[in-house]
Amino acid sequence: MTKEEFLKALRKNLKWLSKQEREEELVYYENRDNYDLDPIIIANEIYKKRGLKILLIKKIKFLDAVNILIKSLQSKNKELLKKVLLFFLYMFFLIIIIKIPFIYIRDMISNIFIDTFKNNSTYALWALSLELLYALTAILIFIRMIKNKAIELEKEDK
Repeated sequence: MTKEEFLKALRKNLKWLSKQEREEELVYYENRDNYDLDPIIIANEIYKKRGLKILLIKKIKFLDAVNILIKSLQSKNKELLKKVLLFFLYMFFLIIIIKIPFIYIRDMISNIFIDTFKNNSTYALWALSLELLYALTAILIFIRMIKNKAIELEKEDK
């Protein structure tokens, strides 16, 4: 990481400090020779040093999170492997459980469509839109869970 990239990221992560405090900290880090530091870890240390109870969490991209989970599956550590497999099992059951309210709503509304509209195409559009809503919900939950698990695995690894 270059000096400019590091200072820019650190400035961004110190947004909860006053402008004067932020500039004091940045001046200290401008004079360093080594910029292979993690700005989030440094920002957390600065917040802790100043007595603020702020904890920054490293954001992770979805594909990076998937890569972390794949590496965990390739690990020879049986405990780590067990955790990841249980996570996937839990996620599978959660996706199934999320489907239940959508099925209930679809069936409940289908009676209204059958009684009100004698047109099957209206019901088909309704059912399709409900399925798309379920798919979107499941995908968003899936992505969030994978990112959170990857962050958790990275913390345990360090």
